[in-house]
Amino acid sequence: MASTVSRGVLPVAAAAPWQRRPLRPRLLAVCASAPAVAHQPCVLGGLAQQLRQLKQFKVCLLGGVDAPAPAADRGTQSAARGVRQPQPTRQPAGVGDGAAPGCGAGRRPGIVWFRGDLRLHDNEALARAQAECSSLLPVYCFDPREYGKSPQGYDKTGPYRAQFLAEAVADLRAALRAAGSELVVRVGRPEEVVGELVRRTGAGAVYCHTEVAYEDLRAEAAVRAAAEAGGARLRAYWANTLCHLDDLPFSLDQLPQNFDKFREQIGGVAVRAALPAPQELHGLPLGGRVDPGDIPTLEQLGLQPLPAAAATGSIGEGGSPRGGEGEALRQLQRFVAAAGGQAAAGPVAAAHGSNFSANIAPWLATGCLSPRRMLEDARRALAAPTAAGATPAASRPLQAPLEWVRFELYWRDFFRLLSRKYSSISGARLGSSAATAAAAAVAT
Repeated sequence: MASTVSRGVLPVAAAAPWQRRPLRPRLLAVCASAPAVAHQPCVLGGLAQQLRQLKQFKVCLLGGVDAPAPAADRGTQSAARGVRQPQPTRQPAGVGDGAAPGCGAGRRPGIVWFRGDLRLHDNEALARAQAECSSLLPVYCFDPREYGKSPQGYDKTGPYRAQFLAEAVADLRAALRAAGSELVVRVGRPEEVVGELVRRTGAGAVYCHTEVAYEDLRAEAAVRAAAEAGGARLRAYWANTLCHLDDLPFSLDQLPQNFDKFREQIGGVAVRAALPAPQELHGLPLGGRVDPGDIPTLEQLGLQPLPAAAATGSIGEGGSPRGGEGEALRQLQRFVAAAGGQAAAGPVAAAHGSNFSANIAPWLATGCLSPRRMLEDARRALAAPTAAGATPAASRPLQAPLEWVRFELYWRDFFRLLSRKYSSISGARLGSSAATAAAAAVAT
């Protein structure tokens, strides 16, 4: 007993009544004087922990401490005194509370809906999703509405184009896998497929590039509605033109109806730099495992198979062109080389000697190649010095094919913008406020 007292700690049994005044009533008095603090479980939890430490070491403070009450009695005593017990810390939404699979405490998964942009380079939708989402789920849909027969009895999508698209999708899947991702392929309406994937993965946003045709805009509106019904937002970005829609010196409803006037007005518009292809992508969402699916055959799309003689390959090698971003970049190299080799024959031969735009059009039309990437590669190839210390080719006749590349891409921009202008009109005359509002509602 003497040794205990000499260390400054009094046994509870030997302490005087005035020395055994409890600290808990004092704590309650302090909390009562600060009601805002008393209702915060985290503050009470911290004070209670300090109190338990004082009891454990029996530090003599302000006249002593209470003897530790049994664990079973502490809750009873607190309830009798009207003390609110500290509540356990709640987990963030989406963790352990039955939230949608893939939803964590931070950023949510994102779905990248590939459409007419079957490439990794210069893909703003993919780049935005990579920067803003915790995981990615790329998807491509073979929409049954784009196949079958038209009212006039023609194939909406012929077998050669369908084969080209299937090859492009296969090439895109291989590129995504090389970057650590995957491509989900479905045969179905995009609004149904994307809506299901949003619910299964808990995605917070769907990323895509907006299109210009009326049917594509209707499909985009349906996907937007399906995504919002599942708690996600649709983020659509402009793509597949040399000049960005936001950089034009006029609004869409003021688009010139004549190409010469169009080219004259956009002559000073700076072309944005093409985005590089990502080397590595986020993985798939952890929750809601999704089967990647198979790429459909022509028969599954309701088309007749191609004859064996129609083997796919590159233009100039015989057979039909092969789809895909990889083949597009190889064809671009051959294209600029052929255009540069024709420069000595004069501007006309340089522009048309190798069928100029026809040799690259299939890959531009399906989004396997970006027009901005095409112009950049053409500029590097056609404006590069031919030898050490030689004058750059851009200042000599080689400038002619480069200008023709830009000229042809301007034509393509004009037709795409014209299609978007008319496709954005629904029950309203051209240039009306209703048409402008409809275009603004679809574009981002």
